[in-house]
Amino acid sequence: MKIGKYKISAMQLMRSATQILFFVFLPALYIGSFNGVKQIYLAVLHQDFNVMSLLPQIVEAIAIIPVTILLGRFFCGWMCAFGAMGDFISLLSLKVFRRKFRISEKTDKLLKYVKYVLLAFLIVAVWTMGATAFSASNPWDAFGMLFTVGQLPDLSYTVSYLTPALVILALIVLASFFVERFFCRYLCPLGAVFALVSKLRITSIRKPTAKCGNCRICTRSCPMGISLYQNDVVRSAECIDCLSCVSACPRKNVSLAVSGNDVRPALAGAMTVAAMTGIYYVGSAAANAVNMNATAISATSEAVESSAANNAFPPANTPSLPSTAKDAQSSASQSTPSPTVATSAPSAGQYKDGTYEGSGTGFRGRTTTVSVTVQGGDITDITIVSTGDDGPFVNRAFPVVSRSIIESQSADVNAVSGATYTSRGIMQAVADALSNAD
Repeated sequence: MKIGKYKISAMQLMRSATQILFFVFLPALYIGSFNGVKQIYLAVLHQDFNVMSLLPQIVEAIAIIPVTILLGRFFCGWMCAFGAMGDFISLLSLKVFRRKFRISEKTDKLLKYVKYVLLAFLIVAVWTMGATAFSASNPWDAFGMLFTVGQLPDLSYTVSYLTPALVILALIVLASFFVERFFCRYLCPLGAVFALVSKLRITSIRKPTAKCGNCRICTRSCPMGISLYQNDVVRSAECIDCLSCVSACPRKNVSLAVSGNDVRPALAGAMTVAAMTGIYYVGSAAANAVNMNATAISATSEAVESSAANNAFPPANTPSLPSTAKDAQSSASQSTPSPTVATSAPSAGQYKDGTYEGSGTGFRGRTTTVSVTVQGGDITDITIVSTGDDGPFVNRAFPVVSRSIIESQSADVNAVSGATYTSRGIMQAVADALSNAD
């Protein structure tokens, strides 16, 4: 296939097809992976390794990072929705301008340090110190609102609540017309994480310079601007394993090697993607099992406590037990956190007994309604009455959030990473219900 004067190989068509599939069906992998890194860091920082609450939030990181350590950044080159957007913009640029724009090697090398500075800033200021001043500036948030496949872009919400993020995203899109993978090269903090951990990988690009000509086609084809012409073996941390250099070389002199042995690049790419995807789904199943087990344990605990209390003080009413979320609507994509909502509530023991309903706003302004039961002044049960949010994210967020609310007796708890909108909607709904129990 040709675009202008450039050819696209069968392997690159396969990679593009893979990118489209992940863009449509699993766009949240990239934000989920980064949130997973955050949760692992916070667990280490606070020495809090509660498997029941941590596992659902780090599934994507578990699926992506170990494979990246071993085989390199295939996720970036084949599976990342944000990276796919950059590639599609580059193809459009090539179609419009009929040329590839270049940036000097010196400038490119210098700018690539920016993502490490950004990662350090996020770790220190946002993760460690809890700064919230930049919560509306994440371009991933605007991306999730505007590019959810199968749904109309929520431009009004994005403009109203994520204006800085929208402006940054627009600048990234514009810059991507002139510099391939602009965000990935210079700004992506997750890319910085992957670049650091992939230094231990067993894969490399082999390109014996003795068999090279003076064309430098491999270097010009690299979307990350790596100077491949300078080395026989390329192990740059910037390599995203897109394998464009392998496809572009007219002499067939560029190959992918694993532990020093050449392998079929298309097969390696497909197997790596399959491995990450398989681990993700297995991890998701394990996380669901953990949530169900946690709910069962919580229900049993409530039953035992209730039974003990009934023996000493016969109650007027028998409290209900915590329940799991009802099945929500069919699966769709969700990738970004929401604005902070007020979830403050009275302290434990200050609620009036009864059952109360409340509503909150979840993903894309959808409404979640919950029923909250108060017994003996404490929250004893939270049940979802209805929700417009996507089923997989409700099932992921509700067990963790509801359990945390019952344990803390407050609607102000931590959101579940990768399902932040849904978590906030649940918390807001509980807070709304409890406003009637003051």
